[in-house]
Amino acid sequence: MVASWSDEVRSEGPTRVTWEIEPVGDSCRLTVTRDELCEGARDELYDGWPMILSGLKTWLETGQLLTTPGSLKYGGW
Repeated sequence: MVASWSDEVRSEGPTRVTWEIEPVGDSCRLTVTRDELCEGARDELYDGWPMILSGLKTWLETGQLLTTPGSLKYGGW
């Protein structure tokens, strides 16, 4: 993954994100692991995860895109 919400985080380069989805009863568990961050990575690299995961949850549950202002900013992805 290359974060692209600012020039500063883009310059940090790529990191690895692993998504694991496993069944739990009639639901599922999502485990997200992010590694291969550079030494002293910017805090800003961590700040986007709540929005990313909220958007994923909304999309999986409804088939619709998350429409909060912050989410719409990245609608071109």
